[in-house]
Amino acid sequence: MQQDTTDPVQRHAAPGAAPESQGSFEETGNAYFPASYVRGFLNFIRDRPADISVLTYHQFPWVDGDDMAAGYPGEHAAWRKGLASGRFDRTKAHIVLHYDVDSVPLRTFNLLSAQAHRGLPAAVMIFNRRVDRRHLKATGEVRFTDYEIDDALLKRLEGEGFVVGYHCNAYEQAPFDERRALEIFDADVRALRARFNVRIFSAHGGAAGPDGRNNRDLPMHPAWQHELYWVHNGHTPHFDAGFSDGGHNSPQRDPARRDLRDFVARLQPGKRYRVLLHPQYYSEQFFRSRRYSGTPWYDQVIAMAEQGQHEGLWSEVRLGAPRSVMKARYLGARKLLGRIKRRFLTGRAD
Repeated sequence: MQQDTTDPVQRHAAPGAAPESQGSFEETGNAYFPASYVRGFLNFIRDRPADISVLTYHQFPWVDGDDMAAGYPGEHAAWRKGLASGRFDRTKAHIVLHYDVDSVPLRTFNLLSAQAHRGLPAAVMIFNRRVDRRHLKATGEVRFTDYEIDDALLKRLEGEGFVVGYHCNAYEQAPFDERRALEIFDADVRALRARFNVRIFSAHGGAAGPDGRNNRDLPMHPAWQHELYWVHNGHTPHFDAGFSDGGHNSPQRDPARRDLRDFVARLQPGKRYRVLLHPQYYSEQFFRSRRYSGTPWYDQVIAMAEQGQHEGLWSEVRLGAPRSVMKARYLGARKLLGRIKRRFLTGRAD
C-alpha cells in the first residue's frame, strides 16, 4: 500500500481505472471514496421509481414573499397541501440531489455524465470564480484558481431537468468586506445568469474572516431577494432529514454516522430529504482517509473497491431496514476485513 507524501492519506486506484492528471493533493482534491460508492447510490434510487422520487428545487411550490429567515414556511405549507392533494406522491420518499462543486469540477462532470445519473436530475452549485482557501487563510490575499466548468454539458442537462445554482463565495473574494462582498455577489449572479437559468444559491463554507464570519453570514443582497432562493448553509427550505458528506475531517463529525447507505435505508414515504454531496470526494483513484480508517463501514467500502466488488457496495441496503440489519452489515464488514488480513499475512485464500 503506497503512502502519498502530499497529504496524510493513502492513494488507491480501482482495478482498470485510468490515471487522473498528476499534481499536489490540493490540486487533485480530496478523493476519499471510490466513484462506485456514489454510482451505487444513484443506481439504487433509479432502480426504485415506485419508492423514491428525485426532484429539484425548481419543483418546490415556492410562495412569493415567503419568509426566508423562518425557513420558507409558505413553501412548506404548500408542500404539505401538495402531498394531501396528490400533487406530490405520498407513497414515495422525495429526494433532492444537491452537489457543491468546490474543487476538481471534472469529477462532477464525470458523475453527471455517468449512465447511473440518467433520469435523476440534480442541483449543481458552482462558483463564478474559485478562491484558493488555503492561501487566503495563510496570507489574507485572494488568489483565484483554475475552475473549468463544462457549460455545454450543464446547458444540456438543464434541458433534461437539472438545475444550476450559485455557490456563493463572495465574502472570501471581498476579502471579508461586506459592502464589497455584496457587489461581488451581484456581479457573480449576473455573470452566471448570462450562462444558466440561476434561480437558487447556497453559501460556500470557505475561509472565515478575522471576526469568524464567512460566506454564510453575508446578508441577502436586496436586489436579488425576490429573484433567488437561498437553499442551503445560512437559510434553507424544510426537509424532514438530510445527509451531507461535508466537513469530512471535522472532529465534530462522527465517521460512524456518515455512511450514505444507512441514511438511504431510513427513507420513508411522504417525506422530503436532501442528499448533499461534494463530487470531488469520489474518484476512480481515491485516498484512504485517516479520519475514517478503522470505521467498519468505510473499511468495507475501501476493501470491496480494492477487490473490484463494486456491485456489492449497495446490495445489502433495504428501504426501511431496522438498525439490526445495519449492525449485521457492519459485522459482515469486519469479517471481510479479517479475511483480507489473513490472505495478506498467509499469502493464500481462506
